[in-house]
Amino acid sequence: MQNQTINDRRLRSGSGVGGRNGRSSQHQKLKGADARPERPSPIETLTKTNVLTVHAAPLIRFGLARLLETSGRFEVCAETDDVPTARQLFVQQPPQIVVLGLTLRGGDGIELIKDFRKLNPSARTIVLTTREDPLSMQRAFRAGARGYLVTTDPLPEILIALDQILSGNLYVGPSVLRRLLGNLANGAIESVTSELKHLSDRELQVFSLIGRGFGASRLAHELHLSVKTIETYQMHIKEKLGLRSAAELSEKATRWMMHSARRNLRFKKQASRKNGHTSPNPLVGPC
Repeated sequence: MQNQTINDRRLRSGSGVGGRNGRSSQHQKLKGADARPERPSPIETLTKTNVLTVHAAPLIRFGLARLLETSGRFEVCAETDDVPTARQLFVQQPPQIVVLGLTLRGGDGIELIKDFRKLNPSARTIVLTTREDPLSMQRAFRAGARGYLVTTDPLPEILIALDQILSGNLYVGPSVLRRLLGNLANGAIESVTSELKHLSDRELQVFSLIGRGFGASRLAHELHLSVKTIETYQMHIKEKLGLRSAAELSEKATRWMMHSARRNLRFKKQASRKNGHTSPNPLVGPC
């Protein structure tokens, strides 16, 4: 998908996106998140923070654009779902903040975070993803991310995260925080020092896509690499994990993905029972 600048296609309506979410006393303090949008003054327009959105889900990109527009403090300068395009936009329309998913067209979110950090260390990145496994969180922050949210978090939480990282803080959303605190309280801290720690970020990306059923040709197309390069990655993964065949690799990757999905579902059910309800959120989708 080619980049589409927000100012050329943004729909202006009278109701804020955030109004569809459950409210809390903390979130109600966020002017514009649940209120009708106000026309910003010339001074406000000049001081808005530019945000680049890089995400595979069009609904998420649209929802972020509307939310940031109604805040009066942030503005999406550009958006894309494609890694090569994202690099170009980062240079051509330098943002102060990037909001991105981890699974993107033509590349990997973790690698993109590293690229952004090299291109402009002062720009800050927030991950918005469905992945709640400790390994993804660890690698995202190690790559240079300053915040980590999941798509089930309340929508106004994004504004809180943006404010926090602009102030120089690290930030995780409530879903991630509840999981970490719950594991701490139960003495069940999930270790990220698993056998997968030996895989590079790119190898872990290939491994996870294999677990989703991607063959070599589809992997090459998805990651914009040659089939030979994909086969080299597969060979390295098998060596590091002590696997003897492509069939063993596929089976192990599939089991890992299924285990991660079951673990995330179990945690969400526990959190839902504890809270007594589940807050609706229009930011749903892959990545």
